[in-house]
Amino acid sequence: MDSPVIYLGAIGAIIVLAIFLPRWVRRSTDAAGGRAGRRHATSRLAGILGELGTTLVLRTSGARAREIIDRVVRQQPRKFTRLDDGGYGIRFIEPDDAIVRVVDAEDGIRLEVERIREHLGVPNTSEFWADLRSDVSAAARAEGIEVAPGQPLRHRRDDATGSWVPE
Repeated sequence: MDSPVIYLGAIGAIIVLAIFLPRWVRRSTDAAGGRAGRRHATSRLAGILGELGTTLVLRTSGARAREIIDRVVRQQPRKFTRLDDGGYGIRFIEPDDAIVRVVDAEDGIRLEVERIREHLGVPNTSEFWADLRSDVSAAARAEGIEVAPGQPLRHRRDDATGSWVPE
C-alpha cells in the first residue's frame, strides 16, 4: 500500500516549507527585534532627557560664573567648546552637538542645555553634560561659591531639525 504519491506529496511539502519557512521566521524575528529595540530606546530616552534637563545654579555674578565655566571648558577641549555666540558646545561628533547657555536666574546664574542634536536615534551628550555640571560645581565650590540644582527643563523633539529644544 505504499503509494509513491504519498511520498512525493510529503517531499513536496518539505521542499515548500524549506523555501518559505526561513523567510517567515526572518520577518517575524526582525519585527520582534525592532519592537524590542524601540522599547529599549524609549526607556533609555527618558533617562537621557531627564539628565539633559537638569540645570545648575551658581549663586554669583555672571562674569564670575563665566570665568569658572570658561576655565572648566578649556581644561577638556575634546568634550567642550566655547562658542562664538557666548554659549558652550558639548561634543559627541560635532563641537555643538549640545548647546549650553548661561542665563540669569532669580538667585544667580543658571547653566542649562538649550539644544541637543541626536545621533544614532538618541541624544548622546548626557554623560558629558553631567561631567560639565560636576566639574563646574567643584570649581565653584572651591572658590566659595554656593551651587544649587536649578529648575529642571523638559525638552521636545523638533522634527524639522532633528534636534531637541526646551519646551
